[in-house]
Amino acid sequence: EGFVELASRLKAGPLLVRLVRGNGGVAGAGPVPMEELEAIGRGRPLPDPPGPEDIAAICYTSGTMGRAKGVVLTHSNICSVINQMLRLVDLRRDDVFLSVLPVHHTYECTCGLLAPMHMQATVAFCRGLRHVAEDLAGSGATVMLGVPLLWESMYRRVIDGIKGRRGGALRLAFGTAASRVLGLFGREGDRRRLLAPLHRRLGGRVRLFVSGGAAQDPLVSRGFRDLGFDFIQGYGLTEASPLIAVNRETAFRDSSVGLPLPDMDVRIDDPDGEGNGEIVVRGPNVMVGYHEDPEETRAVLRDGWLHTGDLGHFDRDGFLYVTGRKKNVIIAKNGKNVYPEELEVVLTRSALISEAMVFGRQSASKGEEIAAVVVADTEALIGALESSGRRLSREIAAELLRGEIRSFNQSQPAFKRIASFVIFEGELPRTTTRKIRRRDVLREVGLAPGESFGV
Repeated sequence: EGFVELASRLKAGPLLVRLVRGNGGVAGAGPVPMEELEAIGRGRPLPDPPGPEDIAAICYTSGTMGRAKGVVLTHSNICSVINQMLRLVDLRRDDVFLSVLPVHHTYECTCGLLAPMHMQATVAFCRGLRHVAEDLAGSGATVMLGVPLLWESMYRRVIDGIKGRRGGALRLAFGTAASRVLGLFGREGDRRRLLAPLHRRLGGRVRLFVSGGAAQDPLVSRGFRDLGFDFIQGYGLTEASPLIAVNRETAFRDSSVGLPLPDMDVRIDDPDGEGNGEIVVRGPNVMVGYHEDPEETRAVLRDGWLHTGDLGHFDRDGFLYVTGRKKNVIIAKNGKNVYPEELEVVLTRSALISEAMVFGRQSASKGEEIAAVVVADTEALIGALESSGRRLSREIAAELLRGEIRSFNQSQPAFKRIASFVIFEGELPRTTTRKIRRRDVLREVGLAPGESFGV
C-alpha cells in the first residue's frame, strides 16, 4: 500500500523542475514545467557519448583502516562486472529487487541496481531497515542483496518468532529437517510449500538472498536455505567494480565466497603453511587507480595485478575462502596467524552477544594477546536472569559474558583463545555498508583498553 500511495502522489499534477543554474534566461525563474524544459533543449546538440574507457564514477572507499581514497572506475569496468555476474547468477527479467543498501556503494549500485536495469527487471526501494520484511511483502520482491549483519539479525528474528509460538521449536526442527531432505532431491517447490506460512509473510515470491561486504556466518547461509530460500554470498571490493567471486545457486560452499568470475585471474601470494596468502586479482573490472593519488595506486596496482589486502586460500575445487584482512591479523605467541573476522563470526553465534570485534593487544610478558570488544544483547541477558530473580548490572553482565567467552575458548585451540574482553555500550561504529570501524572502536575503548575483564 505504501508503494501504491507514493506512486499515486508522484503521478498527481504536472511535473515541475527547479533549475539551480542554467542559461537561456531560465536560471532563477523558479519551477519550470517539463514541457517548457523540453522546448528549451530541443534543437541543441547532445554531448558526445562516453567511450568504454572514459571515467564512469569516482567512488570513495569507506576508509575503515585509514583515510578514504577515490576509486576511478570506467564504463568498461562496470559493464564487465554486470556481464560476468549475469553469466553466473540466475537473474530474470520478471525479478523484483528490493534495494536496502546505500546505492552510492558499488555493491548495491552495480549488482542491485545497474544489473537489474540492464535486464529490464524491477527495483523497489526499501523505506528503512525496520521495514525490510514489510517491504519484501509489499513490493513482491524476489531478490534482495544484503550484508552479514543484516542477514544475521533477520535470521535471528525469524527463528525467534517461530520458536516463540506454541510448539514452534518442534515444528521448526521437523520443518528444517524435512527441508534438507527435499533439497537433496532438488524438490525446491516442495520445500517452499512445506514452509509456506513463512514465505507468505515475506510476500510469497522471494527466491534468492545475496550476501556480500564481509564474512558471512555459514550457519546463517545454511539456515536460510533450510527455510526454503536460495542464499549465496560473493566477494569483492570497490577497486574491482566490485565483484571478484560469487557462489552459484547450484554450486556453492557456505564457508566460501564462491568461484572467481570467468574473466578474472585470481592468485594467492606468499601462502603460509595452511595455504593462506594475499588475494591478488586482475581482469577487465579492476580500477584505473586512485584519483590524484599515484603513490597509493602504485602500492596496490603492480604489473596489472590488484593487491587486495585480503587474505585467503583456494580449495581443491577452486572455491575461494577469505580469512581476513592483512592489517587485522594477530600474530600469536607460537607464530601462527589469527584472523579476527573468523573469531567474530563464532562469537556472535552466542545469544548473549549481539556484536563483537576481536583485536590484538600487546602484553609485556606474553607478546600479542587476543582481546575482544563485545556488545551484549540486553534482552537476552535479562531473559537469562529471570529464573534466578537477579537484577542486571554491569558486574553480572560481565559474569555472564565471561561464561560465554570461556565456552568459546573451549572450542578453540590455545593460540586462538581470548584473554580479555571489553563491554561496549551501544552499537559498534560502522560504515554505511555495516563494516566495523575498528580504529574508532579502539579509540572509544581507550586503545589500551581501559576496563577489560579477564577470562
